[in-house]
Amino acid sequence: MPQSFLARAGDRLTGGPGRVPGVDVARGIAVLGMFTAHVGVTSDDLGTLSGWLSVAHGRSSILFATVAGLSLALVTGRDRPLDGHALATARSRLLVRAALLLALVAALDLLGTRVYLILGFYAAYFVLALPFLRWPPRRLLVLALSVALVGPVIVYYGPELLTRLGLRLPHDGSGAVTDFLLTGHYPALVWMAFVLAGMAVGRSDLRSAAVRTWLVVGGFGMTVVAGVVSAVMVAASGGRAAVEADLARTSSEASGLNLALDGAWPTPAFLWLGGPHDDTTLEALGSGGFALGVIGLCLFVGRIGSRVLAPLAAVGALALTVYSAQIVAIWYWTAFHFDLLQPETNVPLAVVTVLSLVAATAWRALLGRGPLERLFARVATRTFPGPDREPDHDRAREPEPTGSPRP
Repeated sequence: MPQSFLARAGDRLTGGPGRVPGVDVARGIAVLGMFTAHVGVTSDDLGTLSGWLSVAHGRSSILFATVAGLSLALVTGRDRPLDGHALATARSRLLVRAALLLALVAALDLLGTRVYLILGFYAAYFVLALPFLRWPPRRLLVLALSVALVGPVIVYYGPELLTRLGLRLPHDGSGAVTDFLLTGHYPALVWMAFVLAGMAVGRSDLRSAAVRTWLVVGGFGMTVVAGVVSAVMVAASGGRAAVEADLARTSSEASGLNLALDGAWPTPAFLWLGGPHDDTTLEALGSGGFALGVIGLCLFVGRIGSRVLAPLAAVGALALTVYSAQIVAIWYWTAFHFDLLQPETNVPLAVVTVLSLVAATAWRALLGRGPLERLFARVATRTFPGPDREPDHDRAREPEPTGSPRP
């Protein structure tokens, strides 16, 4: 019997059978968090709304990267990784998506919105993740932790060493690889820790209550521990202002001087910082743990929650489209009305958030996939056709109710 219009719209709105709703919800939180970081008014006073909104700084983009890793695992077999021709096809399609992301971010960059665009770095993360698509969760977690421990040291001292050796840091496309890995705003030598951690989650049994609980308890526990360690060690170093003053004096880039190899080097005290975009081990552990905790909570959503939180999940399902539309909106309003990146109140944030929720919900209910998501999938599928259609992003076996055995 044919489904009614409302039934079809309801199925599209919840993603249909097999979709993991918690992943969409987590991605939706990340997207709206990035809205907050871009156009929100925030403060350090946690007794106010603006203080709570400051939680979005740094953490929302890290949550986005972690969910990206989780999605990579889902579309390549979840807890049973693809192999053979199916894996080769999936890898090829991911390369196509990476190329499309580079083209999209190049177009968005032309608008000159002053927003640090993460999509180009995502393209690099997808490519770097290709060799690890068949790794089991434990190996992925070990590698993620290794990147979180070693990567920040390389990102901190690497550019300084290159400069003192008289080498040129990237200023144009010729140095794109160096920028993606080392010197950019989202350096892969740190940020791949989040992608790999997300892949480890996606390779786990998402129907397991134990997995979800460990994500919540372990993730938020790691956030607390990293925050306490950072606070104690930074205070012992004289406070954040003293650490940054030392960096300004001993860093070639910060001081604008051509410092010598045998001169004073930045002290390791900077590595104890754990704030947004510090790209330190403590930020990686703290904000990465926060992302895992949020994902764990979202995985508890279940069928009822997928309906209640359908607007938020719709933003997550249309994340690429909504993110890109946000950049266009920032450009338009800044060019023709007022600087949306320097608002006086959180009214613009509220308007952008509500419009995004309503528009994404309506589009998903009526048409399903977002326009950019549909375009990327179609190009990837037609470029590398296979026996199966391009899998819907994050489509996998839907988690059963808590405690249900595996079939």
